[in-house]
Parts: sequence; C-alpha cells; structure tokens
Amino acid sequence: MDRNFSPGHKFITLTYAKPDVTLDEASKDYENWVKRMRERYDDFKYLAVRSFQQRGTLHFHLLADLPTIPRAELADGTFRDIWGLGSVELKRIYSLPMVERRNKLKLDLIKNLRDFKADERSYGKRLFLQSKNLIVPRTVKGDFHDMIEQLKEIGYTMKLVESRQFPVEYLNYIQLETYRLTK
Repeated sequence: MDRNFSPGHKFITLTYAKPDVTLDEASKDYENWVKRMRERYDDFKYLAVRSFQQRGTLHFHLLADLPTIPRAELADGTFRDIWGLGSVELKRIYSLPMVERRNKLKLDLIKNLRDFKADERSYGKRLFLQSKNLIVPRTVKGDFHDMIEQLKEIGYTMKLVESRQFPVEYLNYIQLETYRLTK
C-alpha cells in the first residue's frame, strides 16, 4: 500500500446481491471484473482483500490507481454495471498517510485480512489479491545485526518508521519493523 497508492486513487467495495457465493466463484467474478475494467479504463494497479459479510457472502475491498471516472458513467450506472453482480461503492482517497499506524483505511484493510484468514472457508486461499504491476518492497532475510552492519558499510542510515508485534501460536509473537533507508 505504502509504495503504490496515494491521494486521488480510489477505494472500491464490490458487494454481491445474491447471498451465497463460493470463493472459487468469487475469484472468477473478480478476475472477469478486472478484465472488463482494463478494457474500459486501461491498465491499473490494484490491491484487494476479501471479507465475509454478516450475511455470509463475500465482498471485495480494493485500492486502485484508476483514472478519473466520468461523472456520467457514475450517474447512469455504467461503472456499477461493469461489476454487474450487486452494489459498487467508489470513494476517492483524499488522505493517505500510510506510514502512520493509525491510518483508518490501512487498519480497516488489515482487519478484513485477519477476519478472512480466521474464517475456515478461506483455508488454502490467497490472503489478498494484487495486480502484477505493483511496486513490491524488497524483502531481505537474514540476521538483523549483520544486515544493519552491511548497510552501514555501504553508506546507508536507517530510521525506524513503524514497529509492531503480531501474536502467533508457536512463536508467541513476530516482530515486524519498517525502516526508511537514506544514503
């Protein structure tokens, strides 16, 4: 999220009208929606999470760097009809301080991820959906102190941006730290 989306981009919720939709059916519907969107609005980046509503059916929340949708297409239902399976909610992102822990949009998406993962229907399914054209942060694995020393040797300084702990069953918790590198 932090590297791909900014103010002006869109937050979209796709909801089914019918009550019972399987995850496999929803995945195909979502892929078809993305194809139709790209045909109409060209290529775009997206990051989507799925969640189950209280009534049990699935819906999608996604961030997308779509261009401005013409007002006429919003008013006459053209944009909604691209989904065609229920309701579509579109919001423009006005503020997106993603590195802050208290960002409501980020926290809501993480909550949806957790809820989806906790539901037994999601077993064996991908946790989130993303376009192939996202900028993905580089992940480096290894001994933390060795990596810090190597970065210092080549002239980088690190500033801690965020530190969080996530409870896990066998390890007690996992510590996740995000740093900003400067040279």
